[in-house]
Amino acid sequence: MKKKVIKIITFNLDELLKELKISRNRFSVCSGIRPNTINDMCNGITKRIEINTLNSILICLNNMSDRSISIEDLIAFNNEEVDRVAKK
Repeated sequence: MKKKVIKIITFNLDELLKELKISRNRFSVCSGIRPNTINDMCNGITKRIEINTLNSILICLNNMSDRSISIEDLIAFNNEEVDRVAKK
């Protein structure tokens, strides 16, 4: 069996909210994003994100934080090895 490296995008909103001690509800109000959408992002089940939504998230995070938060803090692009059955 071979290992295959795949690219995985992870959304770190939940970690940032915990670090900043901001509730999901408070963040939803600040950003203008529906609470269900925030929960999906925090639970890692978001399939896509609009640029306007991403912009709102970053503006809100930066308004609520003492430090500068960039897109790299919010989204990570990782390599992950997975087992793959060799094709015959």
